[in-house]
Amino acid sequence: MKRRIVAVMVALVFASGCAALARLVPPSQPKTPEERLAEENERLKAIYEAEHQLNMRLAYELEIARIEIEKMRAALAPVDTEPAETVPAFEDFEIARIRFGLLTGISDWTGDSAADGFRVYLAAEDADGTTLKRKGNVRFELIDITGPTREVLMSWPIPAEELAAEWRSLPPGFRVRLPWQDEVPWGREVLLRATFTDAWGRVFQTSRIFTLEYSGSPRNE
Repeated sequence: MKRRIVAVMVALVFASGCAALARLVPPSQPKTPEERLAEENERLKAIYEAEHQLNMRLAYELEIARIEIEKMRAALAPVDTEPAETVPAFEDFEIARIRFGLLTGISDWTGDSAADGFRVYLAAEDADGTTLKRKGNVRFELIDITGPTREVLMSWPIPAEELAAEWRSLPPGFRVRLPWQDEVPWGREVLLRATFTDAWGRVFQTSRIFTLEYSGSPRNE
């Protein structure tokens, strides 16, 4: 009988303690639409950042693989036993073309989640595809190709001295930032064109079409 009384008393004390604890802990409030939207935005931003980093890494690895293939191709090339003709040294590594690197595109280099302009990777190559370090002047132009006339929207002339300071060894080539110069016509298709003039006055061009989209920031803000 005493055991039953003790058990009942313990149960009553436990129940009263739980009730008091329930009164001390406030009930959870449902999240507001603004809070849910903020959480979803953070989740999407994290996904975008992860995909962006992965794409940058893949593009970098592709560029490194291309360089290694060029080295192997050069090593396997047959050796010419015939005596070579005497030619000026610069003709052995003459520029045959210029090209944009894989990572060229709209970029946020200030870290504020807003597009700051184009980050350009530009390489000068010889006939075998080897990247050359050569001095020269370059002009970049952003051209609207959606209208009846090809209007130059922005232009960035860069003299040889400034371009030389932008040389990078890995991946080899020039790495240049082209900040916006005017209001960006988001949503349009544009042509980014580079015109490179070397020390001997020879002119080389390359271009690439882009759609002015940048998912990392609001447009026209």
